[in-house]
Amino acid sequence: MYGYNGKILHVNLTEKTFRVEMPDEKFYRKYLGGSGIGAYYLMKETVAGTDPLGPDNVMVFAVGPITGAAVSGSSRHSVTTKAPLTGALGCSEAGGYWANEFKCAGFDAVVIRGASPKPVYLWIHDGQYELRNASAVWGKITGEAQRIIREELGEPKARIALIGPSGENLCRFACIVNELAHYNGRGGVGAVMGSKNLKGIAVRGMGKPKFADDETLKTVAKTMAQRVADETTWAHAFKKIGTHNCVEANIAMGGLPTRNWTAGNLEGEKELTSSAWNDDFIKPGTCWGCVQSCKRAIDPERTKEIDPEYGGPEYETVGMCGSNLGITNRLAIAKINLAAARYGMDTISLGGVLGFAMECFERGIITTEDTGGIDLRFGNCEAAITMAEMIGRREGIGDLLAEGTGAAARAWKAEEYAVLVKNKEFPAHMPQSKASLGLAYALVANISDHVSSEHDGSIAAEPIGPGMAMFDFHEAQDPTEVNNEKARFTWVTQVAYSMMDALSLCLFTFGIWPVCNYNDLTKVVNAATGWNTNMYELMRAAERRIHLFRAYDAREGFTSADDVLPKRIFEPLKGGVLDGFTYDRNAFDRGKAFYYALAGWDAGTGNPTEAKLEEFGL
Repeated sequence: MYGYNGKILHVNLTEKTFRVEMPDEKFYRKYLGGSGIGAYYLMKETVAGTDPLGPDNVMVFAVGPITGAAVSGSSRHSVTTKAPLTGALGCSEAGGYWANEFKCAGFDAVVIRGASPKPVYLWIHDGQYELRNASAVWGKITGEAQRIIREELGEPKARIALIGPSGENLCRFACIVNELAHYNGRGGVGAVMGSKNLKGIAVRGMGKPKFADDETLKTVAKTMAQRVADETTWAHAFKKIGTHNCVEANIAMGGLPTRNWTAGNLEGEKELTSSAWNDDFIKPGTCWGCVQSCKRAIDPERTKEIDPEYGGPEYETVGMCGSNLGITNRLAIAKINLAAARYGMDTISLGGVLGFAMECFERGIITTEDTGGIDLRFGNCEAAITMAEMIGRREGIGDLLAEGTGAAARAWKAEEYAVLVKNKEFPAHMPQSKASLGLAYALVANISDHVSSEHDGSIAAEPIGPGMAMFDFHEAQDPTEVNNEKARFTWVTQVAYSMMDALSLCLFTFGIWPVCNYNDLTKVVNAATGWNTNMYELMRAAERRIHLFRAYDAREGFTSADDVLPKRIFEPLKGGVLDGFTYDRNAFDRGKAFYYALAGWDAGTGNPTEAKLEEFGL
């Protein structure tokens, strides 16, 4: 078998036992990898009503068939589990260096169940595996824990995916960190590790995965490098500015989340643009083997106030922990990002819960008696930094906020100000300016996810690019409008992005508009696996993943009644490019119904029909 190790490690933390499963090629061809494999095991190994933070929950770390090849965008892994923030199936993808090392250590996935009575970490190296005592690193911030584990193992090049104190303290938006700057961020996957007393998974591999056609993979890798170096390409520009380019784009569209989603523009917003960051203390960073280098990192030559080993704030952090809090001070945003990295917290949910708390403070719903004397107003940089650390430690009001926006909203009877879908905070892209994202946040498999489908800008102007034309999109659509074509856009691009997640590939290197298109993608998959596959088969596998996610959530009791947007999204925006604009509730409802029809889901429940599940062998 090419492209896969053909081995999946199963670990029972309660019993301290291991077993290695060796699936056949049919299994891999059906689920591909990543969260496709993860969803399969979560459905198979858990029952309805499983406590996300109980020992019966399962979590799956998985990579894809191209992982380990020197092809840009291939060093990604997924973590799939029942998410403590939503109670639904949750998956979170991360780049970095862990995925490549794990694949070289001899496995395609590790399935973890049970809970250890004492803190442990899992050590996987060259086909071997063991649980080791983590007492020395329990309670440590991520950087200290990584250093101690590497020293204990005598392996300075070990790659470690671990949690910080937030995960140990079961913060419902705790994340998993690798190399201190790459995150499985959303849904609270770090809290699931904490509930299992699992501090981290350290990996080291000296092996090399076997691929069917190494020469083709090398040729594609060379082509990718040439395209990124070409100054006329989008890829070259993206390497120079990274995800901060979203700041300028969202400012122009009136879609920069501001003061808990009450506006789409902020006074002083130019302080948050990519040029401002790059001129200040940010430099490029990257993942293993990737020439795109889209990450941003702190440049230690230009500031001594931020520890550079923790990377730097990406756009989502700038939007949610910057403009959403009324903050334009870049150093303050970098300090909030640093606190999140040290404690292990998702900055999207962190910014969401802080923005909600700030609005409640300004409305008098909470006071300094609740905050411990902190003046928690929008724009107060020091208050935001302090509060982020309090949440990380679950101190004072931070204990409640660590439960997420939904819990705080219920406690304060302030649900109308909470910007959530199924208890999960929105990422930093506004449905008012990108209307299809309203459908996506409510309907996509991973709930409130900005990278589960393409954004409206791709079909906002003619000529429509070839990446979208291949999916039969040819006419420009108003980015603020919801209609049947936008529903089709959401569904079709969700399937395409589901394919990327199942293959554990980065959407910034393969896909609709990045370095390589989908024709290149099929060439790479075939070169890695030796298959003779095509887009049809890959998209079928991707759609299977979506139906499997939705079937899991249906088993947990979710229906169309949960596929709704918060009240705030239907209120008029205040100021900026879209001053007074309101998202069309009736159009959203019509789009949702059309989306169900496209997916083959029941019009009443919004869940897959028996015929649809049968069609995909589920």
